[in-house]
Amino acid sequence: MGYVIVTDSVLDIEVDFLLQNGICTVPHSFMLEDYDTVEDDFGKTIPFAEIYRQLREGKAVATIQPSVASFTSVFEGILKSNRDVVYIGLSSGLSGCFQSAFFAREALREKYPAHTVYCIDTLAVSGGQTLLVREAVKRKAEGYTAEQLVEWAEEFRGHIAQWCTVEDVSCLTRNGHIQKSSAMSPLRGNNLIFYIDGAGSLQQDRRVRGRRKSLELLCRQLNAHVQETEQYPVLISHADCQEDATYLAQYIMEHSKVKQVEYHMLNPVIGAHAGPGAIGVFFYGDQRSS
Repeated sequence: MGYVIVTDSVLDIEVDFLLQNGICTVPHSFMLEDYDTVEDDFGKTIPFAEIYRQLREGKAVATIQPSVASFTSVFEGILKSNRDVVYIGLSSGLSGCFQSAFFAREALREKYPAHTVYCIDTLAVSGGQTLLVREAVKRKAEGYTAEQLVEWAEEFRGHIAQWCTVEDVSCLTRNGHIQKSSAMSPLRGNNLIFYIDGAGSLQQDRRVRGRRKSLELLCRQLNAHVQETEQYPVLISHADCQEDATYLAQYIMEHSKVKQVEYHMLNPVIGAHAGPGAIGVFFYGDQRSS
């Protein structure tokens, strides 16, 4: 019978990886000036750089999470093929996307009693979700059943460390992710440091004076928490700031025991909330606390 891994379209990953491993995605959507509503298709219709250009110009870029109907359509197509579904979703602490998937599962339960839709809340975002999906693919290839994969994922997610820095908090405050009063700083050049806690929610850590210092602090946080450096890579996601991503990757390689570092452009669905210039580091670490 088998099963299919399903995830959201907000991964920081190459489309070829998804296609080669038979991963289905449920798309988020954008609303941009001068465009009709566009489904997130990993930059095929609208290049990521174009979306970040509009954000930098102060234009309105709104995102729309998948509906229950969207999840139902994807899940049902798989169930009809006599396979189960293992959905690995964006943190419920950051989006209502996971709840929509849960409602879709419940709507299909009676219609397809011989099959199961498993819903895994990654408690992660961006490169953190990417790390879990990539490792899940490896375990599926090793022969894990759907039940075994779910059990593994629910343990693994507690070890996904997620730290980021942002230059401009206007997107975060506009979208309600942080309070405007807590984000304000009297000094120019301040970068805010955030992390994702054990409940999958965004938490503000501190302000750092200077961009390079904020990137180096991400490396110090990595050094304080990273584990299993031989087995798991460190992933960097950047909101259209390639130079900073390159600097951070090189700094990590020179100042830590990490063996592998990769960087990708941050999917603009997440970038529209984090803002241009945001950069995050994601890795396997010690147990996160809520």
